[in-house]
Amino acid sequence: MTTSLILHTILALLLLILPFGALYLLDRPSIRPFAIALVRGIVQLLVFSLIVWGVYKIDNTWINIIWFVAMTIWGGLMVISKCHLSIKDYLLPASAGLFGGTIAVGLWLLVAVLPIESVTARWFIPVMAVLLGHSAAMLVRGLSSYATMFQRNRAQYDFLLGNGASPWRALMPFFRTSLLAILSPTIANLSALALASLPLLFCGMLIGGSTPINAFAVMLYTIIGCIASSVLSLGIALFLVKSLNNKQI
Repeated sequence: MTTSLILHTILALLLLILPFGALYLLDRPSIRPFAIALVRGIVQLLVFSLIVWGVYKIDNTWINIIWFVAMTIWGGLMVISKCHLSIKDYLLPASAGLFGGTIAVGLWLLVAVLPIESVTARWFIPVMAVLLGHSAAMLVRGLSSYATMFQRNRAQYDFLLGNGASPWRALMPFFRTSLLAILSPTIANLSALALASLPLLFCGMLIGGSTPINAFAVMLYTIIGCIASSVLSLGIALFLVKSLNNKQI
């Protein structure tokens, strides 16, 4: 089995001749950064797979929770790194937002929506991973939009405060912009799901043994869950940013 897996992996890697060949002919300086990014991605995927394999084998509730907390902290670091924000001021809001938004929606899906008898690692890890990945990507958009708008329109915030608005009321335009920053791409991409990512995930579930109708239902639940968790994660993060940081961005 191991020999067969190695052989198939080598055959799959041969497909990289196409992008490397294209870069060699058209843009040779890009070969090095592309190769570095590719190796980094493969290593991260391998490490993640080994960790998930261990969690699967143990299948313990506390281990699942520890894995999830570690992933939310890592996700928070990724978010603030891409938004170029201070770790000291924004790691807790970002990580807590991801944790709260994902765990709330994820448990709702696992306990009330999905047709499963018990919440095992087999279901907990993929559901939480999908929700966390989407929420982190959207939180980057949301926090970045909030930070940028606040820096550019600080005078508007001060003006509203000076006219009697509460701090929360004065921040509503910035919250609205942040919310639209995550919902607008989602709305725009929903029409492309049937032609892009949906068939890949749908076929993956079929390969895994699901019936077409069950695969459709799970995909629908996942899409709705991703939208809900991204909005809830952003809301928690922005609430904590305002509550914990007296100085604004």
